[in-house]
Amino acid sequence: MRQFGDFSLLAYSEINRVRWDECVSSSVNSLVYATSWYLDTVTNQSWQAIIYGDYEFVMPLPVRRKFGINYLPTPPFVQQLGVFGPQAADEELCNAFVQIALKIVPFIELNFNWMNTFKDEPKFQISTRTNLILNLNLSYEQIQSGYSENMIRNIRKAEKAGIRFNSTSVRSVIQLFREDRGATLPVATSDWYNTLDQLYNVAALRKRGACFGAYDPNGILVAGMFVIEWQGRSTFLFSGNSASGKNSGALPALIDDYIKNHRQNALIFDFEGSDDAGLRRFYESFGAVESNYVHLKVNQLPFYMRWLKS
Repeated sequence: MRQFGDFSLLAYSEINRVRWDECVSSSVNSLVYATSWYLDTVTNQSWQAIIYGDYEFVMPLPVRRKFGINYLPTPPFVQQLGVFGPQAADEELCNAFVQIALKIVPFIELNFNWMNTFKDEPKFQISTRTNLILNLNLSYEQIQSGYSENMIRNIRKAEKAGIRFNSTSVRSVIQLFREDRGATLPVATSDWYNTLDQLYNVAALRKRGACFGAYDPNGILVAGMFVIEWQGRSTFLFSGNSASGKNSGALPALIDDYIKNHRQNALIFDFEGSDDAGLRRFYESFGAVESNYVHLKVNQLPFYMRWLKS
């Protein structure tokens, strides 16, 4: 452990996981990505932490190493990290956390959460990332009244096509994705899929995650999704679709079915994005609204190494 005034920089083995999870779960900006079990899974138990006070505010550091250099990226299947605590951390406190992180990493490319803000710093490159969420603390009829006309048409199309809904496995959803978007997505490596598989297993064991499927009249899976439920928030973590599913409106209908039948499990449905215009329109068609967050990049590498990317 290294001490910097009221801040402590802890190695993985030094983190009090009980205190950590208590802080994250009781935080005003609590997100499942910052829990110890989630971080363990997506970093292969390779993260550090900055603690302010006696676990009053915390910030996970998913540090990685490349070409002998430590850097701080956003891990796979994580949308937002940053500073968590009992109230919103002010700009000065957020800046202080970053300054501590820079003592061990010269390069940061990290998504902070929607309640984190920063004071202007010449070396900070700050951008806004899009997230869309849907309020579930309403009747289903009230929620559906916010759907676009096109969304209603898709749901009716699925009904006419005889689409039915049931549970499925994460590997089945992954297979749908592999045959569709995954075929052209550079990030979709074997390690990436394995991390997702492990994440599902850990979340399901804790009764925090489940996979839902849309099936055609012949019982063939045509669309599926993996949702994590935690602290009143249902996070749309991953989905897969097929040509048949797209033609029948299966995925929109599957999301609608989840909203209709699982509202009691959450107050918010978090679509987890997106800056992609097409996905953004799709999420907005459910009546989702923006809840954006900050992406921070700091590059203090020597000038001859600044070509390195995370």
